Amino acid sequence: MHRCLRITEIFHLIIGYLVDEEVTSANVTSAIRHKDVASLARTCKAFMDPALDALWRTQSSLSPLVMCLPAHFWFLKAVWRGTVVSLLHEPSHEDWLMLKRYSRRIRAFDRTTLRLPTVSQNIVDTVFSPDLSDELFPRLHTLNVNIFSKPPPDPIQLLGHIRLPQLVQLRFKIPRFHRHRDTDLYLTPACVPSLQALKICAARSRLDASARLAVNFRGIPYLRSLYLSRHLPVLPSSLRELSHLQYLCELTVTLPDDFDVDVCPSMQPTFPSLQCIAVTVGSLSQCTNLLSSIASCELGSVKIFYCSPPTQNDIYELFQEIVHIRQRYADFSTLDIQCSHPTPPIPHLPFNFPRSMLTPFLTCHRLRVLELTSLGTLDIDDSFIAQITPAWPVIEVLHLRASQQNDGCVTLEGIRGLLRGCTRLQSLHMQVDARILPEGEPEMQSLSLARLDISGSHMEDETAVERYLKTLAPQLEWFKMKSPTPDVST
Repeated sequence: MHRCLRITEIFHLIIGYLVDEEVTSANVTSAIRHKDVASLARTCKAFMDPALDALWRTQSSLSPLVMCLPAHFWFLKAVWRGTVVSLLHEPSHEDWLMLKRYSRRIRAFDRTTLRLPTVSQNIVDTVFSPDLSDELFPRLHTLNVNIFSKPPPDPIQLLGHIRLPQLVQLRFKIPRFHRHRDTDLYLTPACVPSLQALKICAARSRLDASARLAVNFRGIPYLRSLYLSRHLPVLPSSLRELSHLQYLCELTVTLPDDFDVDVCPSMQPTFPSLQCIAVTVGSLSQCTNLLSSIASCELGSVKIFYCSPPTQNDIYELFQEIVHIRQRYADFSTLDIQCSHPTPPIPHLPFNFPRSMLTPFLTCHRLRVLELTSLGTLDIDDSFIAQITPAWPVIEVLHLRASQQNDGCVTLEGIRGLLRGCTRLQSLHMQVDARILPEGEPEMQSLSLARLDISGSHMEDETAVERYLKTLAPQLEWFKMKSPTPDVST
């Protein structure tokens, strides 16, 4: 054997070309690659350990590990969801520790392209018990609880006893039956001190869910990324603990109506390291109060989903606060403000969205995403588009949609200038005045634009407009256009 292959790092790189589960989409292809690596593991002792590390690094089920036990411990059972591995009788603690030869190589439990049998619930509870979890999985850094069994195990109970000191990423989903309990859900992970990314999902409930989630954020001080599902209510006390985490950079959360960040003032700064926030709120005024409390000087992405129709003053105060955020961080890149309801739940008074509110953002030369939806009447026209082109050279997503269309708006000539100047634009949603086509033959202006929506635009010849726009952007993958329905007076 060549001496280069005796260097473990080189051999790991070679195996990396054989096992690439993110690229392959067909189960057969992924299985063939795993078979190739398994053959390498049986070739010689020098190849065995690196090849076994690659085979066991990411697992989408506990079944391969359980099936390494002697055959008299387990059996396969066919169910309507697939195949399940169950225990014939309970292995002893020493029997489970025999699996350390393989389990110590597992770095992640997550979804892969391989379709493997699931395991029974009692296997999940045993393997992740306090007595076994840290011994079996000393190098585990990623855990997706949803993959182990169908239905998924109870994450609240499972994570209350788990001991995984090296765990960095954790994902799970709150079952429906938990959300209809009369008492709140308390998540207090026993030992995951190194956790940096936490994602908690919850399906939309058909009934009003009364249970709220309480998380002991003080037990995970190094958390950097938190995603809490939009349909998951969280106790205000947990959110106040969360606001003082020193390393939190990314946050997706829904604010409860009774949450006020100023209720319990603290000497600790609020969100001192936050870089990206996506927040669902009842009203824009509540969001303005939250943004004004953020101490971070690196907040570059703000996404807001609101429920209650805003007033003109709500819009003004929110944009004043966002301007302050932009002034603190020159590389501000994302602003997304949308109504969380496709149609307003209650009638609301119309309001104007003057151009002066957007003018301060013309100095954001790193702006990549701008989405303003359902904000009344947008005061933009071709002259404003002419200002956008040099101001936002790296803009990738531009969605400016109003619930009401003003008389003077962007024309097809303005769209052509926008595509010519913003060469990285990939998605454009905007109402236009397409009743007049520009003179002369259209020429290709953009190879990057993939999504275009001009629904609600005024136009006379839809076929001609479609042909013109597809000539400007020949790489369009998704195109939507629908003229506004004329009012019928009775």
